[in-house]
Parts: sequence; C-alpha cells; structure tokens
Amino acid sequence: MSKHVLTPKMKSSLLQSAVFRLATPLILWTHCALAWGPHPEITQAALNTLPREDGLTALLAADTQRLSQYVWMADWRQQLLVRADEVFYADDYLLFPKATTHSQHICPEVIRNYAPFFRRALQALRTESPRNAARWVGSLLHFTTDTGSPPHAAGFLGPAHSKMENWVDPKLILLPGYQPQRLGEDDASAEAGFLRRMDGLIEFSKERAARCRADVDADRREPVEPVVLESALETARVTADLLHTLGHLASRQSGGTSLSGTVVFPKIDRPPLERLPAKIVLLDTDYSTLSAPDGSFTFRHLPEGEYRAVVLAPGCTSELQSFALRAGVGVVLPEITLAAKTPGNLLRNADFRLRWVSGSGLDHWGMRTPPGSLAAKTKVRDWDGEWIPLEKGTVYTLGANWKKDAPGSEQGLVFLRTKPAVGAPGAPSESEQLTPHAAQTSVVGSSEAAWAQVCIRSPHPPETVLESIFLHRQ
Repeated sequence: MSKHVLTPKMKSSLLQSAVFRLATPLILWTHCALAWGPHPEITQAALNTLPREDGLTALLAADTQRLSQYVWMADWRQQLLVRADEVFYADDYLLFPKATTHSQHICPEVIRNYAPFFRRALQALRTESPRNAARWVGSLLHFTTDTGSPPHAAGFLGPAHSKMENWVDPKLILLPGYQPQRLGEDDASAEAGFLRRMDGLIEFSKERAARCRADVDADRREPVEPVVLESALETARVTADLLHTLGHLASRQSGGTSLSGTVVFPKIDRPPLERLPAKIVLLDTDYSTLSAPDGSFTFRHLPEGEYRAVVLAPGCTSELQSFALRAGVGVVLPEITLAAKTPGNLLRNADFRLRWVSGSGLDHWGMRTPPGSLAAKTKVRDWDGEWIPLEKGTVYTLGANWKKDAPGSEQGLVFLRTKPAVGAPGAPSESEQLTPHAAQTSVVGSSEAAWAQVCIRSPHPPETVLESIFLHRQ
C-alpha cells in the first residue's frame, strides 16, 4: 500500500486527512485512496472462479461477496467501520495473540503475517459466524493481495511505488476458465502450500517490478500497464487457490463442542456507536468473536477443556466467566450483563484490564515510540486509543482517574486528538492536557473535530498511573 512510500510523519498526516469509501454507505478514515487499487477486483475475480458447490461459499453464504470489501481490512487499523448493517473496529480482526502488533504490508515484513492469519482465518471459518469469519478471511486476503503488487514484492519505496501499483485497469482483472487448485489436503500441508505459493508470487511480481521500473521512473504509463496487469492476474489466481483451499479444509471440520451466550450491556444513545457489538475473548487462546445485533454469540467446534471468557463493550468489562467444555456437549452460558463504571463511556478497555492480545500490551490501545534516535533518549511513550466519531454540536468530556500511588513525579498527560470530517477544512489538533491536578476537559464535535482519539503520553505504562479514563457526551 502507499503508506509504505511515506515517511512516518507523512503517514500520520495522511491518516488524519484522507478517507476511503466503499460502494455501499461507509464512514471510515484511512488512506486507501493511494493504495494498490485493484484489491476488490482481484478478490472478485478469484471469487468468480469458485465452483458452485465450493466449501467457502457454502460456509459464508451471503457474506461471501463481502470479501471484496473486507479485503481492505488491514488498511483500516484503529478505525471504526460504519455501514448500514454493521459497525465494528477493524483491529478486532487484525490483532490477536499470534499477531500482537500491526506490520507493514511490504516484503519482507508482510511475510510474517501469512501463517498466523491463514490459521486464524481457517479457525474463524470453523468456529465463528459467517460474518465474523468473512472479516478474518478479509484480513488474510489483504496481506495476500498486497504482496502481489510489484513494488510490494520488490520491497521498494519512493514516488515510483504508488504509480507502479496503480497503473493498471481494474476492469481487465478477469480469470475466465481458471480452475482453483488446492494448496494441500490437510491444515499443515495447505499452510505449507500457501507459503510456497506466496514465495512464487513474490518472485513473479518482483521480476515485473524490475522489468517496468525504468518506464515508471520516466513517467511512461502505457508500457507499464500490461506488466502490472500480469501481477494482478497472478495475484487473483493465488487468491482463488487460497479461498478454494480454505473452504475445502473448513467444510471438513467435525467434532468439538459449541459455546453460546447472550451479552446485555448499556448501549450508547447516539449512532453509530449504539450498534457497536460486544467482544468475547477466551483467554490464553486465539478464540474471539463479536456478538450479533441482539447480543448473542456462538462458537462451534471448540476443543474440550477449561476456558475463561472475558466480555467487553464501551465502558464495560466483565469479570471472568470460567467454564469447562466436554466433547459433544454444548454449553450455554448464563446471560452476561455488563455494567458501565462511568455511564456513557465511549472507550473500550478504559480501565486497562484486558490483555488478551499480548501480556505486555493493552487491548484497544496502541503504543507508539518517538521516531529515530529519540526512542532511545526518552522513556516517554504514546498510547493511542481507537478513533471515535463525534456528533456535531455535542459536548464531550474527557476525564481521567489518576492513581494516588503512581510511580515517579512525572505521571504523564492525557489528551484528545481530533481530526476533521471528510472534505472539511482544518488540520488535526489536540485538546487541553489532563494531569492529576486538572483531570477533565471538554471538546465540541464539529466538522473540524468529527473524530477523536484518546492519547496517553507518559514514561510509565498507563495502568501504573491511571485507574481509568472516560469520554462521554454531556
């Protein structure tokens, strides 16, 4: 993606000011507009090759076609996706115990995502709802299709990157007559086959990047387009093989047992956050899911054993729910009722208790280090929360509950970073800073402040200096 062309400072600026919109209604801030453009067309070409009785289409049903949208998933990190029939944070499908941090989507770094996301997508197809499974498959598809972009495969940045990967006519990405191949007959052989297929895709697109580089640098588009199209078509073939293989493996799943339940929690009284589902994670495993609109959730084919579940929603986190699963005996948990410590809190994991993704991190908070040599010279770090939509004309209060026995004299700062609505003038800005002596501030939603992100800047981990943080409407 084009973010690999940019410096960290440029990427941050672009993230604040660009938006990608799908064909259906969507509110989502990101920087896909300059990206490897034909992600959806590559995915759709692959889907069109699947036979009528393919296992993937049988499992995903109507959600199969969403893959051409969910293929953008890995570019939506920390973002809230809002559509007419769904609201969710993309990071719920991008971070899990086998993938604890975001990575670049360019070789060689992207390679580390292949195996864990292959396994996680296959797991979701076997154990979760079609909608949740489609989102996980979408994450895997993004890393797969990004790799086929010639500059991604070749691992080069600079101005040529964006031109090379976008000089292609998406309407020409078609695979008439292609018959997808299985990459293996069981999980282990299929994963190994997928990795070999990706190695081949890297070499295929790397060679084409070298072949057309001189024409790209000379700004000659016409001879570049057919070369890039070759990469797009090969990427579509790899994608078709991957989807066909996932469906074949997942449809053969049997055994295990089911776990289901219902979550009741205080809803945010304004759209779109009123539709944000609860998240259910099983500690010390890779299993997680989001609830349906009615609060229900189900896992299928879970292995027997002892489990501990945590459920969270904005402003709420449940106590541990411990239970045992025995083969062939489904478990229905008692209704899980969540209560908000601060009514109307818009933040998830606001008390920093959940560490399912990583024992050294905080779920739903991303840590950033200072750039370059500053990282070694200072202990100060930024922990950034998820982007939250603000309603125009509404006053929001940011507050922090500081620990009395926090370490050191420099406990840190808490503030809001806001960014404008799509097409609105203005630049990102920061609110007044909270300290132990000034523990609240307010911001008014507007075109210039349409999205907000809670930020913690401290030399100490947030949970050592703060009891909790809240952001709510007045």
